Amino acid sequence: MLLDAMNARAVEFDLGEQGRQAALAVVSGRLCILVRPGLSDPQVTVAIRSLLAHYIHRPYPLLALWPESNGQGVRVEEVDDLPASMPTEPPEVTADALDLYGDGNWAPKDGWRCDEEVLAELKEVAVLHLAGVVEDIPEDMYPLPEGLGAVVAAGYDDEGMAHPLVFLRGELPTGLQADLLGFCLASVAGAEYGKWEPDENGLVFVGTEAGPVRGPGAALLGALTVQRLGRRPGDCAFTLLDPPEGPAPVSEMAA
Repeated sequence: MLLDAMNARAVEFDLGEQGRQAALAVVSGRLCILVRPGLSDPQVTVAIRSLLAHYIHRPYPLLALWPESNGQGVRVEEVDDLPASMPTEPPEVTADALDLYGDGNWAPKDGWRCDEEVLAELKEVAVLHLAGVVEDIPEDMYPLPEGLGAVVAAGYDDEGMAHPLVFLRGELPTGLQADLLGFCLASVAGAEYGKWEPDENGLVFVGTEAGPVRGPGAALLGALTVQRLGRRPGDCAFTLLDPPEGPAPVSEMAA
């Protein structure tokens, strides 16, 4: 699952004679997990989870994984180089990694479900558990920034807890709405994301264009949340748009 969320790929690769079982490398801007041929499925699972967990908490372009000397567990270290045969372009996928996280903490809790069900449950999480509001953007509130996917604001209670106010563009594909909502909820919850700064009306404008998740933050948390509810997310590092010129078109909603 994390491989999908972070746009990473797992490949079998000769890691030389230094006993490395696996490694993580950023190749042409894409995360690659290099796995020594011949490892068992459980070993591959542990390797991928361990390397990505280290990368999420401390992004570093080259990581290597060895088995512990006592045979119990593995260790991950930041390294300066990998084998000289390391390709300059991401190699084709050779390790079947799509189901490696089937039993992980972020596996779909109720199995894979249709996008409509996932979107409905995300809205339920926002309203019932986060005391927020999720609605479609009214058609009469245009003009809005071109390429807009959602408008987001946060209200705070007396204890400082954030409550999301999210307006989605209702004509977008349901899967894209789910990914957008997961991203917006993660951002309101305080997960860091670039220049996430509200305008003078307390609004943030989120575009429909998105890149792959590259590391920790709102994009990763949003992708994992969507995955947990039963959808394999698409790209979730959504672009932030400049606010429209003049009075904000949804300022009355956020009041």
